[in-house]
Amino acid sequence: MNLSLGSAIAVSTNFIKSNPAVPVYNGEENPNNLYAVIYHIEIGYNEKISEKTKQYIIIDYKEFDLSIDGKNELIEVAKEYCKSKSIPEDDQLEIALLDNEEAENFLEKVFNNMKVIRGLITKKD
Repeated sequence: MNLSLGSAIAVSTNFIKSNPAVPVYNGEENPNNLYAVIYHIEIGYNEKISEKTKQYIIIDYKEFDLSIDGKNELIEVAKEYCKSKSIPEDDQLEIALLDNEEAENFLEKVFNNMKVIRGLITKKD
């Protein structure tokens, strides 16, 4: 393998927004019944002359060996979340399961960095 860096490519984002995490319970709403958490990230960008928003719905669930039926059920819950937020199911929406510890650690770092950045640019009254 012979890897090398290419020329830089300008990337323009208008905003990155992290929405509040939404817990998913198995049964009644009780911390012991926490089954998964839905994370929702929005990234605004320009495409030619129009501004678009890419929606990322990421589902973090407890059981890494979840069955295909269980995974499909979580996807359906995420789609219900999208409906409740009036997020259309189109090419601007991506729903993904967070199904390994490496990805989970990476996402946690991203959210923590976003909190720090937001704190630095938000005035405190």
